[in-house]
Amino acid sequence: MPPDTQSGVKPTDTQSKAKATVDTQSEAKPTDTKSAAQPTGTRLGVQPTSTRSEARPTAARSGATIESFSLKDLRSLRKDYTIRPDESIISWLVRPRDAAGEATMLDGTEARHLGSLSHDPVIDQEMMREASPCSLWERVLGSVAQRYLCADDLYMQQTQWKTIEQGIQRLREMAVAEIVFSDNINTKNPDLVPCTPVMWRKLVRLGPQEYSSALAIIKWDETEETVLDMAKKLRTYADAVHGPTHARIAALETQVRGLADKMEENHKELKEDILQISAIQVRGSGTTRKHSLDREGKGIPRAKLWVLLRECGENMKRWDGESTDAMTQRLHELLDGKTVEARENRVFWTVWIRWPGTSEPQKYEALVDTGAQCTLLPSRHVGEESVSIAGVTGGSQDFTLVEADVSLTGNEWKRHPIVTGPEVPCILGIDLLRNGYFKDPKGFRWAFGIAAVETGGVKQLNTLPGLSENPSAVGLLKVEEQQVPIATSIVHRQQYRATRDAVIPIHKMIRELESQGVVSKTHSPFNSPIWPVRKSDGEWRLTVDYRALNEVTPPLSAAVPDMLELQYELESKAAKWYATIDIANAFFSIPLAAECRPQFAFTWRGVQYTRNQLPQGWKHSPTICHGLIQAALEKGEAPEHLQYIDDIIVWGNTAMEVFEKGEKIIQILLKAGFAIKKSKVKGPAREIKFL
Repeated sequence: MPPDTQSGVKPTDTQSKAKATVDTQSEAKPTDTKSAAQPTGTRLGVQPTSTRSEARPTAARSGATIESFSLKDLRSLRKDYTIRPDESIISWLVRPRDAAGEATMLDGTEARHLGSLSHDPVIDQEMMREASPCSLWERVLGSVAQRYLCADDLYMQQTQWKTIEQGIQRLREMAVAEIVFSDNINTKNPDLVPCTPVMWRKLVRLGPQEYSSALAIIKWDETEETVLDMAKKLRTYADAVHGPTHARIAALETQVRGLADKMEENHKELKEDILQISAIQVRGSGTTRKHSLDREGKGIPRAKLWVLLRECGENMKRWDGESTDAMTQRLHELLDGKTVEARENRVFWTVWIRWPGTSEPQKYEALVDTGAQCTLLPSRHVGEESVSIAGVTGGSQDFTLVEADVSLTGNEWKRHPIVTGPEVPCILGIDLLRNGYFKDPKGFRWAFGIAAVETGGVKQLNTLPGLSENPSAVGLLKVEEQQVPIATSIVHRQQYRATRDAVIPIHKMIRELESQGVVSKTHSPFNSPIWPVRKSDGEWRLTVDYRALNEVTPPLSAAVPDMLELQYELESKAAKWYATIDIANAFFSIPLAAECRPQFAFTWRGVQYTRNQLPQGWKHSPTICHGLIQAALEKGEAPEHLQYIDDIIVWGNTAMEVFEKGEKIIQILLKAGFAIKKSKVKGPAREIKFL
């Protein structure tokens, strides 16, 4: 009896004998896409790799005795199913299923002999744990569920797509993540998973901008369609985009005009027209019309607003999850010539890496994160030294340390240790920024993190009264409780598993923060998981994973300065003496309005708490904190300085000049209600660490 065709396996003679064999000599031959036994994976353009991948059917389906794989068979299977270089886990997940992994039955011994497929020790160990026979696909799903705690951990690994086929593959990857982590999905076939609006928005964000308008229209409502349904629509759209279009333009203009009228009238056949028009490509300015709004701007469907904003040149990633009223207002502003500029406060720098054993440098775009103690870059190069880094799962992830040549200019190179792994993000940490000098694109020579060089006989700022010696010092800014943006929908995420080493320190920190009034017990529909992070000195930092909350939080214009502009300005001063001031727990010093607090709730040991002050990890905390500190310094008429969130630097030609400037700023900050630790005040000194 042949296996279920939904598994993606074409029946073969070897399968009819109730024993799965592996043909190591035969080449992969795609099946006929018109065959009645066509598997779902084939309908999406994924063909079985070869007969050696067409593993035995389950005994439950065939009623036959399952014989063991030979070591030669297992080596061939390992070759088919092993993760490829530079392939993420979420991309790898789809391949075992498409290559007949659902019909490949393995017992515990065979799974151990199969060896490492994912190159992830946790996944590989979990795949070998089950002793009784089960499919390779079930082993993969179960192991990934143990390795990651939520679908977002897999979504983070997804990369941009450029072609429609790549987009379909990204959508199927999301479907597998939903199979692993959703309790509401009753299928193990990614093609039959419902394509939710959230999945579709993620797909649009990952795709080229030129596709965004059409993709937004293809799925504009809550209609439940499967991944397979959406793949068909994507291919229909691709066929239209890459086919002849000149003969369609006149008809298209008529359709667009008629569609706009129907949208405003809420015509019952709106969806059908949208799907027909979305599959037709519009080229040239001749098909562009100027759209007008009614006087009140009311009653315009969201799908039309999306298209109009896109045609006005708006970045649609910004409007994902925003209200229709906000989109309407923005469209009025654009059409009336009013613009509201928002600034992205994240800074990315180009970094070149020359890995060991290679001559050509590899280029990366890395996020500059002065809070990161190490530099991380994705690579398959494996170092001899292992490192463990606390991650979003609450546990630790094992990576390796590789010595490589690094350049921030492409010309001047320095040897530096880099944390590597196949799935690590591109982060430029303070460790690299502190490692000497480099020339920036404007020709300035810049140094980060040079330790303070104190001169004997020079009075130091850390001797001033009012500075705290308490390592957990927290102030309270004397301002009104802050009204901050509130999430547009409720986010409730379960707590991650915490490592044994982190449990006691976290418990102590929560008790201390509660005694300081920073957190308090609450009952809230919101909940975000605690994310404990181990600092370089071995202590723990209590942070909360607010990524899901950030996704549904309305935007806020950023006021945090660009780090490059700061360095240019500071370099231009050509000063001889410097001093730095770092405010202690600045975020925790800013009070929140009571109605804004429930969204920041978290749970520890069965008790729910929330933040009474501005939390770390929330998307708008740096912007709000920077603005309030800036306002306090301006109100106190602070001397000339540079500020980056809670870090401040002053300079001058003499040590006394710098001391007086620093003293004035410290007095202003203490009077405003901030706390400043002695250990975080440096200088005056001729060279000093900043950021």
